[in-house]
Amino acid sequence: MKLEKTFRHTRSIFLAIGALALFSCTAQTNDLNPQSIVIADFEQNEIDQNIQAFNAEIALVPKKTGDQRLNIAFSTSHSSSGINIVPTTPWSTSDLGNNALMFDVENTGDYPVMLSAAVTGANQAYQRRTYGVGVGEKLTLYFELKGYQLDINNGLYDTPPAFQTSAKKMPIRGSKLTIDFDKVYGVKIYTEKQMRSTEVSIDNIRIASTPEPNQNYLKNIMDAFGQRADMSFPLKVNSEEELRAYAKEELAVLAQDTSFSGRSKFGGWKNGPKLEATGYFRVEKLHDKWSLIDPEGYLYFSSGIANARMSNTSTFTGIDYADDSVRIIDPDDVTPEDSQGISGDYREAQKTSYVANQTRRDMFEWLPDYDHPLANHYGYRRKAHLGPMPHGEVFSFYQANLERRYGESTPQSYLQDWHDVTLKRMQHWGFTSFGNWTDPMFYNNQQLPYFANGWIIGDFKTLSSGFDIWGKMPDVFDPEFMRRARITAKVVADEVNNSPWCVGVFIDNEMSWGGAAPAIRRYGIVFDALSKSAESSPTKAVFTEHLKDKYEDIANLNASWHKDIASWQILSEGVNYKSDETYSPAMLEDLAWLLSVYAEEYFKVVRSAVKEVMPNHLYLGNRFTTWGTAPEAAIAAKKYSDVVSYNYYGEGIDNMTFGFLETLDAPVIIGEYHIGAGDVGHPNPGKILAPNQQARADMFKVYLNSAIDHPHIVGAHWFQYIDSPLTGRAHDGENYNVGFVTMTDIPFPHMVKAAQEVHANMYLRRYPLMVK
Repeated sequence: MKLEKTFRHTRSIFLAIGALALFSCTAQTNDLNPQSIVIADFEQNEIDQNIQAFNAEIALVPKKTGDQRLNIAFSTSHSSSGINIVPTTPWSTSDLGNNALMFDVENTGDYPVMLSAAVTGANQAYQRRTYGVGVGEKLTLYFELKGYQLDINNGLYDTPPAFQTSAKKMPIRGSKLTIDFDKVYGVKIYTEKQMRSTEVSIDNIRIASTPEPNQNYLKNIMDAFGQRADMSFPLKVNSEEELRAYAKEELAVLAQDTSFSGRSKFGGWKNGPKLEATGYFRVEKLHDKWSLIDPEGYLYFSSGIANARMSNTSTFTGIDYADDSVRIIDPDDVTPEDSQGISGDYREAQKTSYVANQTRRDMFEWLPDYDHPLANHYGYRRKAHLGPMPHGEVFSFYQANLERRYGESTPQSYLQDWHDVTLKRMQHWGFTSFGNWTDPMFYNNQQLPYFANGWIIGDFKTLSSGFDIWGKMPDVFDPEFMRRARITAKVVADEVNNSPWCVGVFIDNEMSWGGAAPAIRRYGIVFDALSKSAESSPTKAVFTEHLKDKYEDIANLNASWHKDIASWQILSEGVNYKSDETYSPAMLEDLAWLLSVYAEEYFKVVRSAVKEVMPNHLYLGNRFTTWGTAPEAAIAAKKYSDVVSYNYYGEGIDNMTFGFLETLDAPVIIGEYHIGAGDVGHPNPGKILAPNQQARADMFKVYLNSAIDHPHIVGAHWFQYIDSPLTGRAHDGENYNVGFVTMTDIPFPHMVKAAQEVHANMYLRRYPLMVK
């Protein structure tokens, strides 16, 4: 029978979850115990009508203890699948004080599941959180809705729990938002783009009060080696002697033969067909598969690791300097702030140091005094993308650990040791290249191919897509943009020095192209240009001339767009259609056309700049995101790029996301992917989560093999080489466990083994019918 009420008065059921005392109650909180609101406990014979499955199979199943739970079998053929729970009236949480959504979960399937929850609050805004649940694992998850400093920006993507409990905190997924959850309008429990069949059972979904917080929960969370101070885990280093012992043991392993059989000088497939050799990397489609071809003419798949550099290893210390000279930025600089190394002499500026953020200062058990031998690993960030500190002092525990690990026989000799060991590791692990953001010190190596990168920054005009995650888009018709593109390309060319070991160059990264829908997002760049005057925006001037050439008379444009623009002059001065709800079909066609004009100019300018100074190297595009790239941009990239690049954080190359490649029919390289786990202390493990290090390694194999199997994908690059700082990288607070090595420069053994296993059969898997 159907439930007469979704939420009913029941007997009080004590649920002991660590320090959480939770009680079942009605649709409203129990008058005697306002500590929890039961959303669903599945004790009736039918699933309540407020619980709706989408793209998933659900069923009530009995527990061994006698009560019931809801089993959810997720889809592998839909972008998202799970359940939505929408109450007739919103749940009021205002009497609960600090509170969290909680539910019990068991992984009843054969594979780990990355389980997400989304909670909708005021103004239909919602926050997402995620947790990696291991096979057979039973646990209680919690999703904080109101809590101590929950809405405070402390420079970490996410923080450790603020209170004691045996329940597991779900880390933030996506952007951290400030939302009023005094009323909760809906709960969604789901997965996204599953590569393998997964299922869970859930029970006791509730919103519950949480215990009193520890107001010092962020104090001294990082130890002297940059590790989590308040927990133990394998590979944790407790002394410099132990760190050096790890190094000695690894160096002995690396000294052994590290070659992978059947590989050419550049890492191509020596046992496969030999094609035209040009002395540099190129692309060719062979038997319906796109492939990179190495300089000797062998088929080549680029399995690489990105971000092998010091730039993103630093974290804000909470200190700033009153000396303004440290914040001067050269307007002709071609290197963005987050790509700056850990270098510089700040001894004079340090005399003016002061505590700018006490919370961050208190996160560290230890930082060196300015006269300490490791004080040379301090740096300074002149600006940050996100976080509570717009600028300030930073410290690299990773670079300090390199000095501890290898010593310093000559100034910064530990960096040369790191360079040599890193090259040996990459070959020992079977990788065929470095990825993007390789430290230029590797550019002159003769052992492993690499990818160069550049950014076009400068004082050119910009446009907004309305979805400017990392920054606004360039006004590509501004002559200054073309000038800066040439300057950037020349700097990269000088660093590469025509090396055949350079596969090619990425320019820019994850630009705000918009998306596939709706119109205001897809064509946001065009809408923004139309709103500007032709006098102030070169792109607007070009758009105006294109529209004049097409329509001749403004009346023709108005008839097509269903608008009432008084004259071409008014159009030139700016028309704003960003808030319109509908657009005529002809206007949508013109918006797509104008976006193509814009996108083609971007890629044409950049390709021209690159090929002028690097004619022998591949231009690899700007590393699109799958969620923020209008189709017009991808088509333009295919026209002008040698290889189209995408960064994709998922469990693998799924057809739901990449089915369009069959139509695009271009060689594609994955510029970034990763999987993280929470068992080594990182409060936010990463964008894609695994329950532990073994599962992380298994998921790495699934992703990389799916890329190897795809006929359009010519390479995939793991992001990144080194774990993020526990207290957040200075640029934006990312504090992920996504490295192949720890902050103490110790390789994760499960990841190393997984890489060796995949790479041992990589070419036979990709080209099973092409053995010589």
